[in-house]
Parts: sequence; C-alpha cells; structure tokens
Amino acid sequence: MHAASRLTGLPELTDVRKLWFSDWYDGPITGLAAQGDREYWFVMVADDSGGGFWDFDPRVYILHRISPEQLAQAWDAHGSFAAAGLPGCLHSPPCATTDATDNDMLAALRDRWPPENEDDYMNAPAVGWFRDT
Repeated sequence: MHAASRLTGLPELTDVRKLWFSDWYDGPITGLAAQGDREYWFVMVADDSGGGFWDFDPRVYILHRISPEQLAQAWDAHGSFAAAGLPGCLHSPPCATTDATDNDMLAALRDRWPPENEDDYMNAPAVGWFRDT
C-alpha cells in the first residue's frame, strides 16, 4: 500500500476500470486496471492521517506504468491463479476456472508470483490516481 503523501503532484484520473486483483482485504488492494487503451498496476492508498480508518471511502488507488514484460508476467500469473480456482477476475468474460487445487499446486503457483514482483510494480513510475467506483 501507499501512504496518502504519495498522491502529491499526481493527477486524478477518470474512467479507470479494475481488471483483476492480486491482493484483497475488504476489497481489492493491488492488481491490474485499464484507462483508455493502456493497462497499469494499481496499488491502494492507505489513510495515514491518524485516528481514521486504514482506507479511504471510497478507496483511492495509484496507477503505475509497468513494462510490457511485467504486464505479460502479471497476466500470466493471474491466468494461472484463476485457472486454479482462486478469486481475482473483475473483467468480463472471466478467466476459465477449475475446481479447488491441492496445496502443492498452490505453493507452486505462489512460487511463480514472488512478493518482489509486486514490489517492483508498485515502485514503477506513477501516472495518477483514481477513486474506486
């Protein structure tokens, strides 16, 4: 997640559609979104003003421009997790799924999606922010 101070100097964007999420807590935290004909990595902004809730209502997200290689890697991981029956699809039509998988398969999928990938994505250049709809 990003601190609210990360919004400074970024433009507010409109017509952003979340395509899928990789992390969730009472709603998407990270994932892929589209604006116009481009896809970006989104990261939720935490409300760090003190005394409030940990997220804004509606939630606020920052879009990050990731490389074509990172984008392909993210879509590949999303497809694999969706095929294993894990939630995440927000696009239509949704990915094809199978029944629940065993723990070995889930561990293998997680190994293909190490946390460092998302760290790289959230440190990519920010292009703007949007409010959840």
